[in-house]
This record gives sequence, C-alpha cells and structure tokens, in this order.
Amino acid sequence: MIKIALPKGDIQEAVGIFLADRGIRFDAYTKDARAYASRAGGEQSLFSKQFREKDIPIQVSIGNYDLGLCGAQWIAEYMGQYPRADILNLRTLNISEGEMCVCCSSCEPDGNTGDDLLRTMSERGPIRIATPFPILAEEYALKKRLPDFRIFPLWGAAEAYPPEGAELILICVDKETILEENNLRIVERLFPAMASLIANKVYFEKKDLSEALEKLI
Repeated sequence: MIKIALPKGDIQEAVGIFLADRGIRFDAYTKDARAYASRAGGEQSLFSKQFREKDIPIQVSIGNYDLGLCGAQWIAEYMGQYPRADILNLRTLNISEGEMCVCCSSCEPDGNTGDDLLRTMSERGPIRIATPFPILAEEYALKKRLPDFRIFPLWGAAEAYPPEGAELILICVDKETILEENNLRIVERLFPAMASLIANKVYFEKKDLSEALEKLI
C-alpha cells in the first residue's frame, strides 16, 4: 500500500486536477466529500487522506505517509524547526499558492522601505511580527539582525494585526486584494509558495513507490 497525504482547502482543486491529469483519481478527494480517506479508482495499492497543509510535512516525516503534496512554505516552516527530518523534496509542481512576503501597514511612509524601514521600526522599540509561520519569521528577524523583536504565532488572519497589534506580518500573499483590503504593503518578498511533492526519506529508499512516482514525477 502506497499512502499519500493530500491537502484540503484552497489548493485542493488544483491538486485534484494535477492528479487526474496523471491518471490518479480519488473519489473522496473533493471539497464537499465527507470522507477524508479514499483509495484511488482502479488502483488498489494507492491510498490517500486529506490534511491541513501545515500537517502534511509532519505526517510524511514521521512515516505515517509515504508521499505528500503541500506548499513550499509549510515544508520550509517544518524543516526550519526540524532540519534533520526524514523529508525529501522530489518535485516542485506548477501549482502556485502565491508568494511569501513580509508586510507592514500602509500607514508607514512609502519612501521608508526595506532595511531603512526595519531600522526606523527598531528605533521605536521591539518589532512585533504576527504570522502563521513563526519559524520562518524568526529566521527572517535573525537574518535582518533585528535588535529586539517579538513573534506572535497565529492560526491565521495575521493581516488584521498591523498597525495596532504588530509592526510586521509574514504571510502568503495569494492575491493583491488582500493587501488593499487590509491597508498593507509589502516590505520584502521572500520566495514563491509553490506546491511540492515530498517523500519520507526512509520509505523512498526502502519501499517500492514506483507505481505512484512513475505518474507523479
């Protein structure tokens, strides 16, 4: 049995199309399906289950699943915390979830950007960073050598925090309207949030995953 962890949520439709184009169909892999687990039609050795994207690197790393599909941002967040995790990134897919960005309130002067903005914020006091990606936020703060910072880990809706609740947020920007609606602007673009196919390193080396990999890669 080859077990695949699949994402639910906004990316689900694009992943479903990607799988179908490669001849893999899971009847229960739809947004309105009540079941989270299903076998691939006509291929009894493929089994899938739906998870939140942030949970997929965990499921693959600990060996509950052989393969997984999720955004690069969640892989980076997990690997930042557990750099020796048993995860192999096999392939980046042509499925975009947006771009990982550090943002601030549009109330900040337009001419004050990048390192100059961070320097100005640091002079006011600790820089508060609200984000669903606390590990990536800490890496960013250390890379920028912020003298004093606080990170607020969130489940979501970080865009509602500036300027009263936080000076900065680190989020995945999937459309520009999220910035306009929340009076935000981008301080720095970090990396594209592209979906990836990952594998458990141990199972990739010892288990025959060819039935799935020949179609997915």
